[in-house]
Amino acid sequence: MKKWQNLLIICLALAALLLNAGCGKNDLRDPNAVWGQADATEVDVNTKVPGRLVELYVHEGSQVKKGDKIAQIDAREQDALTDAAKAKVEAAKASRLQALANYEQAQRDFARYAQLYQSGAVSKSVYEAYSSKQEVLAAVYEQANASVEASEKALKQSSINLGETILVAPFDGVVTTKYSDVGTMISSGMPIVAIQSPSDNWVNFKVKETDLGKYTLNSSVMLQGRNPELKLQGKIVDISKKPNFATYRATSERGNDDDIITFNVKVQTNDARVRPGMRFKLLQG
Repeated sequence: MKKWQNLLIICLALAALLLNAGCGKNDLRDPNAVWGQADATEVDVNTKVPGRLVELYVHEGSQVKKGDKIAQIDAREQDALTDAAKAKVEAAKASRLQALANYEQAQRDFARYAQLYQSGAVSKSVYEAYSSKQEVLAAVYEQANASVEASEKALKQSSINLGETILVAPFDGVVTTKYSDVGTMISSGMPIVAIQSPSDNWVNFKVKETDLGKYTLNSSVMLQGRNPELKLQGKIVDISKKPNFATYRATSERGNDDDIITFNVKVQTNDARVRPGMRFKLLQG
């Protein structure tokens, strides 16, 4: 008798377990539920100048503030290039001073010989020679000016490149990925870490064309995560104009079995609890 009682208890327990599992499965497969996937702003921090990575001040999971140091590229080469650029600026300025002095002297000579030519003291060929010399030295002076401007721009760019050897956080966030280690040779544009913003996130929902009228731009909606206790409020900030791939089938549309296209509905959440990849269900909309 006791054996049968134990068997009955086991059967009832199994039945309850299967019933609960079935209910959970049916809830996830509710055809009327609209599920979406979360995403967030994330950027790769990289450098425009190549060099060896000599310092890395963060690790995966580090919380950073905008402007915090992230990494340091070896700056010795850029220092040398900047010093060379400064020397070129000084040389260009010296050449410009000499070109200006030559041009001003040519102007004075031309003015004197122009008077002599008008009085008949010198020939026309002498007058024209000094006129041509003045024009040539004016062109030399203009070229010297252009050289100074070009060298100053090169120095400015070199200074910018020197600043690029220190990488800083573009916004408040968390380091999600580390791509490089100290000692790695970094090429231009190569990412070093990825930073994600915890205050700029959203959930993308694929809504059937037949249900699109239920959603309006700038309206508030409630979302629930796979954990029923995770509920948050969001705002519809975009309803796409272009359709996504068809994922639904019509069952009673003039007896056809045509595909029903979907459109993306973006719900901005900006909630620190939201992480990319998490799934959320629309509770209202």
